[in-house]
Amino acid sequence: MILSLFAFMTVFNVQTANAQAKMEPWPGVTKKILTDNEKVNVAEVTFAPGAVADWHSHPQYSVYALTDVKMKTEVKDKEPVIVEMKAGQVGWSEAVMHKTTNVGKKPFTAIVTEIK
Repeated sequence: MILSLFAFMTVFNVQTANAQAKMEPWPGVTKKILTDNEKVNVAEVTFAPGAVADWHSHPQYSVYALTDVKMKTEVKDKEPVIVEMKAGQVGWSEAVMHKTTNVGKKPFTAIVTEIK
């Protein structure tokens, strides 16, 4: 059994979440890195109502909504878009430079997985 678990961890490079303190890259936005390696960066992000993640970029990435999400996404030279996701929904985006704002009345939390 122990050998099987070791083999699984070796083959799939299982990583546990680091016991890192949450960062606050912007007021009202917290980010906790769950794993970061040469293939992916996985983070849990929480936005307070009205919180803004100012202009930043992502490589291609997915978002898994842990709670309901209502946010405004702004991309330069494009009209802003309101994105709504229910808890449990997943979204995908190609690489992007954007600004996001929680326009809902409640905080939201999502898992963001960036593909390197």
